[in-house]
Amino acid sequence: MVPSKRLQPVQRAAQSRENDAARELGDSQRRMRDQEEKLGDLKRYHQEYLERFEATARQGMSAKQMQEYRVFLEKLDRAVQEQEKVVLASKNECVTRKEQWQQKRVRTQALGKVMDRFRSAEQKAVDKREQDEIDDRNQRGPR
Repeated sequence: MVPSKRLQPVQRAAQSRENDAARELGDSQRRMRDQEEKLGDLKRYHQEYLERFEATARQGMSAKQMQEYRVFLEKLDRAVQEQEKVVLASKNECVTRKEQWQQKRVRTQALGKVMDRFRSAEQKAVDKREQDEIDDRNQRGPR
C-alpha cells in the first residue's frame, strides 16, 4: 500500500477532531453571546429601576418604599456582578476552545502537506516508470 493511502485514515481522524473542535468553539461563542446579552438585559433593567426609584423619590415616598427599592437595587447589583463573572468565564472558555481548535487545525494542515508530498512523490514514481517503459520500447525498436 502506498504511503498516501496508509495516511488517509489518520488524516480523516485529524479532520474529524478539527471539525469537532470548531463546532465546540462555535457553541462556546454562542453561549458567550447569550451570557453577554443577559448581562446587558440586567444592566438595562437595573438602570430603568434606578431611574424609576429616583423619579418616585423626587415625588416623595415612604421610608418603607425607599427601603424596598434599595434592597431590590442591591439584589440587582449582585445579579449584575454574578453575571459579569459568568461572562468572564464564558470568554475564558472561548479562548481555550479557540486555542484547541487552532492546534487541531495546524495538525490537520501539516498532515495535508505530508499527504500532498507523498502523492507528489508517488506521481513522480509513476511518471518515471511510464517514461522508462516508453524508453525501453523505443530502444527495442518497432516490431
